[in-house]
Amino acid sequence: MNFIGTSSRLHVAGLVLLLSLVAAMLCSTSLRAQNSSGTAAFVTERQVRLLVPYAPSGAVDISARILGKELSEIWAHPVVVDNRPGGAGVIAADMVSKAAGDGYTLLFTDDGVLTSMPFFQDKMPYDTLTDLTPIAMASMFPYVVIANTTLKVKSIGELLAAARAKPGAIDYATNGIGGTHHLTWERFQRAANIRLNHIPYKSSAPALQDVLAGRVPMMMAAVATVSPFIKDGRLVPLATGGTERLSFLPELPTLIESGFPGLEVISWIAVLGPKSMPPALAERISRDINRVTQSKAYREALQQRGSDARTSTPQGLAERMRADYERTQALINTLGIKKN
Repeated sequence: MNFIGTSSRLHVAGLVLLLSLVAAMLCSTSLRAQNSSGTAAFVTERQVRLLVPYAPSGAVDISARILGKELSEIWAHPVVVDNRPGGAGVIAADMVSKAAGDGYTLLFTDDGVLTSMPFFQDKMPYDTLTDLTPIAMASMFPYVVIANTTLKVKSIGELLAAARAKPGAIDYATNGIGGTHHLTWERFQRAANIRLNHIPYKSSAPALQDVLAGRVPMMMAAVATVSPFIKDGRLVPLATGGTERLSFLPELPTLIESGFPGLEVISWIAVLGPKSMPPALAERISRDINRVTQSKAYREALQQRGSDARTSTPQGLAERMRADYERTQALINTLGIKKN
């Protein structure tokens, strides 16, 4: 018969306790590495950066912060919104395209940067369709045509009358040459047979500041960005670019209702990674993002700001990007818009 001394028994007990703690830690990590569908999730070891190609406070920035907060809880590490405005979105997109494909540097942008800006840059430092890895869509939102009170118009009809009375005299601001705003204004002018004067900015934030100050009389902007100024009377809404009227502005007509069939101004926002990101990692991050975008809290937070949540697979986003890219290229050729 073998006898175990007191010190030996303590040693064995300590070893058992240590093994139990290790097992508990592994179990916790395993649980955190599973999403609601039971599939592998993205397990982070440090903070993740979401690069936004615009200044703070715009629709893209607001959506990024809502998504980032929810992902921080899933990944148990901070998700930091890193605003990198300039270059019509190219600066931020280029940084991500050349980053390490480990999932810690992601691009959070609207479709204009991906599907129209490339046609207005003399030298693109990357290829939109091959140097960025599509991960998932995040949201979609309509634009609103708004004017400073100094313009003294309250409808699209009144704007058309003012523009026809003084061709080329009315300025409009955009977030850059070749963006969704610019292309829509070009379509609008041709459909209405009027001539306006384009004032491009680096992003929507400084454009909006000048419209609020009355230095430029009008622009198109995301509902989330301008709704406070519509409510306090500083800006006058003329029409929404959505297919339906806005719930909090039911009296505001759409551009379609205002006499422009087919003129929709709706943007989508998505998350993309570097070219070097492995497909399996893109899939894991996509599932985590979709877990957030399908949640009630996320959807309600966006709806309060005039946006709608969207989900997609990496493959679905890639197909949407290519389709919109080719559609925009055809539109630019049809309109005959040239680089400045």
